[in-house]
Formats: sequence, structure tokens, C-alpha cells
Amino acid sequence: MGQLAIACGGTGGHLFPGLAVAEAVRKRGHEVSFLISPKAVDRRALAGAGEERNGVEIPAVGWSGWLGAGQFAVHFLSAVRKAGDEMAKRKVGALLGMGGFVSGAASVAARWKKVPYFLHESNAIPGRATQLFAKGARQVFVGFPQCEAAMGGVKVTVSGTPVRSRLGGLGKEEALRKLGLHPQRHLIAVLGGSQGARGLNEAMLRGLGALKSESQRMQILHLAGEAHAEKVRQGYEGSGFHAVVMGFCDEMEAVYAAAEVVVARAGAGTLAELAACRVPAILVPFPAAAGDHQMANARAYAQEGAAEVIAEKYLDGTELGQRIARMLGDRVRCDRMKMWAQAQDRPNAAETIAEVISHEL
Repeated sequence: MGQLAIACGGTGGHLFPGLAVAEAVRKRGHEVSFLISPKAVDRRALAGAGEERNGVEIPAVGWSGWLGAGQFAVHFLSAVRKAGDEMAKRKVGALLGMGGFVSGAASVAARWKKVPYFLHESNAIPGRATQLFAKGARQVFVGFPQCEAAMGGVKVTVSGTPVRSRLGGLGKEEALRKLGLHPQRHLIAVLGGSQGARGLNEAMLRGLGALKSESQRMQILHLAGEAHAEKVRQGYEGSGFHAVVMGFCDEMEAVYAAAEVVVARAGAGTLAELAACRVPAILVPFPAAAGDHQMANARAYAQEGAAEVIAEKYLDGTELGQRIARMLGDRVRCDRMKMWAQAQDRPNAAETIAEVISHEL
């Protein structure tokens, strides 16, 4: 029995694929721990998966420019030391970095402690940590084939992005019941991301006017992020829509199973989950994402028609509501989108990664 450390903190897009790989690694008889950031979202995600006792916080912070270089260096060195000490204490046989600033610090620690490490890059454009540490990795896995061209000649394995096995296992009626929603109304799910997405939240509220004629036949589940939930909740008051607003949801398998249409950002983890659950989607990439990688993700995912993509800057007035109304009214198109989403699914991603890493444990 070996011990794998997975560096996957910072955002849900790093954490949830890491949890999926952990599930596959444990099936092979190995133990797993998680290196995460101090962010509340990390602890919340681990708690939702029953993994609180296996999480280790390391004090890494993301690069915020040269003005913050001193603080970054102090935190980064501290994070490297903490990650290295944890690997030594737990007798870690291999590290898997899922991208992001936690992955960067953990990769340096793995080199220091001579622990073999692997990387997974979910996005169509590789992040800074992946680019910096790919050449020393035993193997680099990527979610999109488009990512390989930007890897500087490093050979990659296109595994897809892992999703948790419980996704896709619920029927619509059971999912609506689990979420406490109306069994006969169409559900629009708005996913702001694990940390919320103010621009998307505001665009949805502006768009309600274009959905008035559907208000008695539809319902909205809006995951607005903890910081924005109360304001969004107030935005729906008096609108005539049945809307449930939450900051975060631990029951995403039910959300995807119940939804007729999902409106979401274009993080790679979200796209992998949409594909696994075959849900028609309207994607609004986060405009401030590093290197505009969410737009690259959205275009790669939607190239055959699995989703509709629109930049946030074009969501004036009721534009988002109009797009939702058109999609709800076109069942043929939605059925085709489900088919194209299925074609994007990589159901064996977690198993592929786990099988390779297990040989090092």
C-alpha cells in the first residue's frame, strides 16, 4: 500500500478533479492525502466529500504581480517547507499536482524531497505552474488536446479531466426531489463557480425580463457564491420567479441531473461535469481568467455544438434571458447538445491517471 499526495487547492476546478482521482487511487489499495490552500472553499469542498481529516493546508498564495513579490516569496517558501515536511511525515510515494499555486509549491517540495511527481492540466491553455514544472514530471496529463501545443515540446497524455463517479447516476425526478424543487417545472441552473461570479449573477438578474412568459413553467437554482448569495436572493424577490439561491452546493450530481439548461462559467472542471451529465449549457467565460483560458476552454468544448458561448461583455440588458428562452423552446437543439456533450465526455479520465500513478506507489 502506497501513499499519494494530491495538490489540488485554490479553486473547485482543481479540487474536484483531485477528489475524483483519489477515489480511483483508493480502489487500488493506496492511501491519499490532499494539499490545499487556506481558502474556505477548499475546506468546504473536502468536508462535502467527507475528506476533512485528509486535508493539509499549506500557506501558498497566487502570483499577484511584482508589487506583491515579497509577500509571494515568503508564502511560497513557507508552503514548500510545509509540503515537504508533510510528504516526509506521511512517507508519500508520489505527488499529483492538479494545477494552480498550491501545485507549484508542492512540485518544488517534491523535487526537494526526491518524490516523483505527476501533473494534470485541465485547461486548454496551460497554467503557469504546469508550464514551469512539466519538464521534471514523470508524466503530464491534460484535459484538452489543444493544450499540448502550448507545452513547449513536453509530451503529454490526453486523459480528459476527471469527474467524481457519483455524477450522472441520478434520475431527474429523484434529483428534483433531493433538491426540494418543483417536480413539474423546468430547472435552469446558474453556476457562478465555487467562489461566485458577480458578472454572471448580475446578467442573470437583468435577463429575467425576457423570461416572464416562462415564469410559471420554470424554476431557477442559482449558485451565486457565499459572498454574493444574499444580494442575488434579494434580486429575485418580487420577480415572480420561483428561485432558490445558494452560496455553494454539495449536491452537484443532483443539480446536473435536474437541470434542463445550465448557465455557467467555463472552468475545465465544470465542462467535464457538463459532459459527464450531458446537460445543454450556455457558457459565459470569466473574462479575468489568466491568459483568457476560460474562453479557450469554452471554444474547445463547444466546437461541435455541446454548448453556446457568449462573452460577458455582450450580455447587455436581457440578452442572457433571451438565450435561455430560445434554448428552452428548441427541444431538438437541446437533444443534439446532449449528444455532443456526450462526445466530449472522458469517463475513464480518473482511472487512466490512477493506473499510471499506482505503479510509483
